[in-house]
Amino acid sequence: MTRMKRVAVRGLMVMFVMALPALARGQITMQLTEVLLIHVPTLKPDVAPGAFETHVFTQLATTARTPAAGPRTHLVRVDRGSRKGQYALITAARPAERSNVPAVDLGVVADGPGQRVEYELIGAEQVGPLPAIDVLGIHITRVLPDRRDAFERFIRDQVHPAVANLRPDLRLLYYKPIGGDDPGRYLAIFALTQASRDKYWPGGADSDDLRAAFKTVQPLTKELRTYLVEGSYLADEKFAAAVFEGREWSDAVVVTPRK
Repeated sequence: MTRMKRVAVRGLMVMFVMALPALARGQITMQLTEVLLIHVPTLKPDVAPGAFETHVFTQLATTARTPAAGPRTHLVRVDRGSRKGQYALITAARPAERSNVPAVDLGVVADGPGQRVEYELIGAEQVGPLPAIDVLGIHITRVLPDRRDAFERFIRDQVHPAVANLRPDLRLLYYKPIGGDDPGRYLAIFALTQASRDKYWPGGADSDDLRAAFKTVQPLTKELRTYLVEGSYLADEKFAAAVFEGREWSDAVVVTPRK
């Protein structure tokens, strides 16, 4: 390696290390916002997960901002569900910030553009202040095409007032697609911390606390079914959050930079 290259690499590493304290604070939890931009890249076959994470955090360090300024992009990794091991970049933004999202260059580690979808919280005025979390229980919610407007009214007027603040450490939030590669896919997001996930789903199984939490809102599921594509949701009553949970789901955990 030439002296010039060594200096350049050393400078990059210094910049990355200097950014880590602020970056780590921003990555330990994700502050949910009204708009989520989700980018699911496909890693190149010869790129190891550790190398991918290092590249992403280096990129994020170059676009780091103070926590109060602008949208924040987080790296998440699926540790439960059908897409276990998959990575995604999730940018949490305010509606006015949608056009001001810093680009993250994944060209050397990703194979193609990947999938990008933009979501907006339904009836944000009904849910109160949004939480800071480190786990997103993402459930794909397939809505019948001719019932989408009615579904969104139902979520805003009846579902969110009941489940958006179900428990202080267990919140269920519905996001609608507003742009990107899959316009028909809504998201039901269980907003959690690692501690609350272990409490409500110890070892991945439903707990008595979870059953108690969802018992009071089960009457909503009768109407909720009428908006959903048959077979896309869990219908068996043995599941505490039946109908609210989708058959396609992933637990995405916020990744922190390696020390």
